[in-house]
Amino acid sequence: MTMNKKEILTKMIEFTGSTKIEAEKNLDAFLKTIEYAVENKEKLNVIGYFSIGTITKAPRVCRNPKTGEEIQVPEKDALKFKTGKILADLVNR
Repeated sequence: MTMNKKEILTKMIEFTGSTKIEAEKNLDAFLKTIEYAVENKEKLNVIGYFSIGTITKAPRVCRNPKTGEEIQVPEKDALKFKTGKILADLVNR
């Protein structure tokens, strides 16, 4: 099962008793904070739940499996997501 944004808002309203408008503002603010952190290469850490950050992958040489030809892959930034203990424990119940 996948929760979309509408379903997340419904749960937020249920858990907090807030209005739909308040829940939308709070969710949008949280998502914008994640965007800001990623864009500015800052690490976002919600202790016990998750951390999100960026890492730089070094340039490397790969090989095309069909032709065996070497391909140069340039340096690039990638997103790193790590689950915290609380979320990991929920999965492993």
